[in-house]
Amino acid sequence: MEWDEAMSNSNEKAIIDILQEFRLSSNGSKAYLTLLKNSPSTGYEISTQSGIPRSAIYSVLSRLESMGIVNSIGDNPKRYVPLSASSLIEHLSHLHTDRIMGLTSALDSLETDDEAFDFWHVHGYRNLIIKMREVIINAKNKVFLSAWAKEIESVENELENAEKRGVEVTLFSFCELSRKFGETVTYNLKQSDLEAVWHPKTILVADQKITVMGSAIDTDDSRSIWTQNQAITEIAMNHIILDITLAGQRLGFDPNPVVQRILRRPDLELDRLLSNSGK
Repeated sequence: MEWDEAMSNSNEKAIIDILQEFRLSSNGSKAYLTLLKNSPSTGYEISTQSGIPRSAIYSVLSRLESMGIVNSIGDNPKRYVPLSASSLIEHLSHLHTDRIMGLTSALDSLETDDEAFDFWHVHGYRNLIIKMREVIINAKNKVFLSAWAKEIESVENELENAEKRGVEVTLFSFCELSRKFGETVTYNLKQSDLEAVWHPKTILVADQKITVMGSAIDTDDSRSIWTQNQAITEIAMNHIILDITLAGQRLGFDPNPVVQRILRRPDLELDRLLSNSGK
C-alpha cells in the first residue's frame, strides 16, 4: 500500500511539473488534480484535500475558470467541476497551436538574416532529445544517426514516421537495440557495459544539411550543438562513415553499401576512394 501511494505521489508530481509548463501555477495544478479525483467540490473541500491555503483557493479557482479548465455550478455553496483529462489535453493543444500560428505569423513579418542562426548551443539532455525529434520530423530525404540505445529509443516514433514518409534512415550504434530502422549497424553491446568506460555521444545529420551532435549524458549540464554549417556537417558525416567502416572490419561485413547511403556521391566506391587517397 505504501509503495502504491509513493508511486501515485510521484506520478502526480510529474503531472504538476508538466502542467506548470502550460502556464498553470503549482496551486492551480494541485486544484485541478484534486477536482479530477473528487468533483464537484467546494472551494473549502478543494483547499482541504489539496493543501492549498483557504486564503488562496478562490483566486486559484478563478484563474482556472478564466483559462477554461474548471467550471463553477450552483451557489451557496458554489461547487467546481474540471475538464476531463482528455478534454484538457485537447484544450491545451488548441491553445498551443493558436499561439504557435500567431508567433509564426509575427516572426514571418520580420526581416532576419538566416545565416546568423546557423549555429546553436543546446543546453541539457532534454533539449537535445527535443532538438533531435524536431530535426527528424523535418527531414525530407535522409537521416543519419549515430547514438546509444537510450537516445535511439527516445526518437523511435520520429524515425518510424520518417520512414513512412519515405525518408532513408541509416543508423549506427555500439549498443544492442530493441528496434532497427533502415540500414542499421550495431555492435550489440550492452549500454551498461559501455557506460563503465565511455560517455554517450550523439551525431544526427538530416538531409546532409543539418547536424545535431554532442554529449548525451542525461543531465542539465550536458552540451551539444545544432548547426547548418556545412563544414561541421561534413565532419559529422565522415565520423559516422568511419564508425561504420571500422565496424565492418571488426564484425566482418562489407560496409560499402551502407557507407554509400551517406556519401554525397553514392556511385563512388569506398574502396576506390581509399585506394586513390594512397597514391
